Amino acid sequence: MEANSSRELEARNYLEKHRIMELLTSLASALLFFRPALKTLGLCTADEVLKDDGHGITCEKFMREVNKRTQEIWSAF
Repeated sequence: MEANSSRELEARNYLEKHRIMELLTSLASALLFFRPALKTLGLCTADEVLKDDGHGITCEKFMREVNKRTQEIWSAF
């Protein structure tokens, strides 16, 4: 039993040290919120392929993308 407890503690420490849970949260947020939000705002089509730069989606990055796409849409008028 003690070996299992030791391995669980080791695993928990590893996850905390390398911020794995934060990474998973960022990935889940990107998958769940980024694309649907752009579609809702009319800034992304259903068949559009979104590029991933390998970094998490922050509120600032999302706002920049929305502003960029809004500018592109309004420049046609």
